Amino acid sequence: MKRNKLISGVLILTLSLTVFTNSVYAGTKGKVYIDGTSSSSSSSVTKVGTGSYPSLAEGEAMTVDMAVERAIDQSSTIKSYEDNIEIAEDNLDDLRIYRRLAEEYAEVTNYAVSYKSQEAAIETYKDRIEVEKQSIRYQAISYFANIINAQNSLAIYDEYLDIETRNLEIYKKQLELGLISQTAYDSYLDSYNTAVTSKTSLQNSIDSYYTPLNTLMSYNVAAVYDVDLGDIEYEPISRATLEEHIALATSSSNINIAVLQRNVDIAQYTLDLHSELYSSQTRLEVTSDLYSATSTFNDTKLTYEGTIKTLYQSIVESEENHDDLVSQLNTLNNTMSVYEKQYELGQITELQLDTYHYTVKSLENQIEAAVYSHYLLVQQYDNPNLL
Repeated sequence: MKRNKLISGVLILTLSLTVFTNSVYAGTKGKVYIDGTSSSSSSSVTKVGTGSYPSLAEGEAMTVDMAVERAIDQSSTIKSYEDNIEIAEDNLDDLRIYRRLAEEYAEVTNYAVSYKSQEAAIETYKDRIEVEKQSIRYQAISYFANIINAQNSLAIYDEYLDIETRNLEIYKKQLELGLISQTAYDSYLDSYNTAVTSKTSLQNSIDSYYTPLNTLMSYNVAAVYDVDLGDIEYEPISRATLEEHIALATSSSNINIAVLQRNVDIAQYTLDLHSELYSSQTRLEVTSDLYSATSTFNDTKLTYEGTIKTLYQSIVESEENHDDLVSQLNTLNNTMSVYEKQYELGQITELQLDTYHYTVKSLENQIEAAVYSHYLLVQQYDNPNLL
């Protein structure tokens, strides 16, 4: 007979993931490959550590599926749940024997409750494994979006600095002609210097955008590589789905709710088997346990209802922001030919035209970042296990 083992609980941390839309990617920084080196000696990245690393050929991008597969394979949380399932199944074997050998009513009752609890624990661990896999994919998509937003920002950052440099020359000439004060010039110069310094600072800090992704996959935290998020489609939610999603988030489709429902079931089962003659607990105490489990279950459902309502509002605001950005971009694109014609006629300067083009590119970047942010919100809205 196998020895009884203690089943340890594992906490899942719910991560609030935010897409950083104003960051930049250090495209000029030397890459540190997955093997920890700063250069690649072959056509593929060297495998290091334990487990299988995705084979990345020189210039090949990491995909979400590759990152998720690696992260799941390396997940200590999933491994812990799998170990706990094995332990609980061993305990069930023991409990079957103990229950058959028990003669006293109290023993029979205790083993029956323990057996039901172990069965519930196994189901919970299995559910938690699936939730962890879903969470890993969500996190990977979020980290990929952060990196891509950063890359897009840097792609046009030099254009921004070029425009600011030319503006600085204009301010300098205006100062020489007495058209602006020294204070006005100094203020602009400070802003310009900050913009230049910010680029260097952002380039040097880009590793922070890779750190959580590398940690998720158990990679060298210094590893930098291209990422491919794939196609993310923007699709507004139906405004008539709120009640449906509240019902979803407060049902057993939400694993946290399912676990609490099992707790209520076990408490009810314990009360049904309770006998004042053979139990160390009074009926009042057992009834109180059921009340506590039921209250926690109902309170948690109310909490999730509030969470979904808040999330719904965030999605609506996100869509309004997206539509506003698209409207601004359409307006600029519709008047693009007008600005270009004005430049041809000498009515505006090249700097003004370049500023106009930069504004268009900046809006395009903001729209793409808004699409990613909206997508992540909708993923949570549709899947209560990501809340």
